[in-house]
Amino acid sequence: MSYRIGQPVIVTQEGVNKVGIIVEKFLVNKSVMYDVLLESRSAISAINTAKSKQSYINKDLTEKLCETGMIVPTMDYDSLFENNLIPQTRS
Repeated sequence: MSYRIGQPVIVTQEGVNKVGIIVEKFLVNKSVMYDVLLESRSAISAINTAKSKQSYINKDLTEKLCETGMIVPTMDYDSLFENNLIPQTRS
């Protein structure tokens, strides 16, 4: 599954689940990678859905919680974009 910019996701980072939104999507060696802004206002750059990594987008939890509307991020991508509040994750 491919996620779109502004979509809420659950990121598992060292065994802890966090809510975030996709702020960038790009390809690296034929793999789709994402930059995610977490609710704590920290950003994670270049993560994907591979569970073998320390930080990854948890497809199962995202599908169960975000896509069903059970969890809604407090951040609104459109509002952050309009106010130029999306962090630069790469130079």
